[in-house]
Amino acid sequence: MRLYLYREHIERLNEVSSKVALKIMNDIREAYNLPHTRYISIKAYCKYFMQDREDVWAALEHTKAS
Repeated sequence: MRLYLYREHIERLNEVSSKVALKIMNDIREAYNLPHTRYISIKAYCKYFMQDREDVWAALEHTKAS
């Protein structure tokens, strides 16, 4: 079970470039006043995009296989 998302994961989930993924990470950090780290928690990502954790995990598994 994954607890954190790295830039590469956000690129795959949102189908965006590296630069846009970093912007998304910064936006999430700013929205929830999180410290600047290399990753974002799945909880923060799901809350920000109003997604279900199981859907995020399934999408990550699906994009990893592709």
